[in-house]
Amino acid sequence: MRAEFLQARAKDSPDELAKAFTATLRDFGYPVTQEYVRQYIQHWLDGQPPHGGPEMFIHGWLTDGMS
Repeated sequence: MRAEFLQARAKDSPDELAKAFTATLRDFGYPVTQEYVRQYIQHWLDGQPPHGGPEMFIHGWLTDGMS
């Protein structure tokens, strides 16, 4: 998915995007909650950098897209 599409979803439907990202991160073995992912999406929208762990994946997906 292209970064522009994910960025638009982050702005328009952050809960829906958080649900999808949460499922993907859980598939990678991260025990994250949808609320955690939603909060990081908001941090990203606010221009805050990731602090490591799953935030690095979310940041990368929103910045560079998913392949």
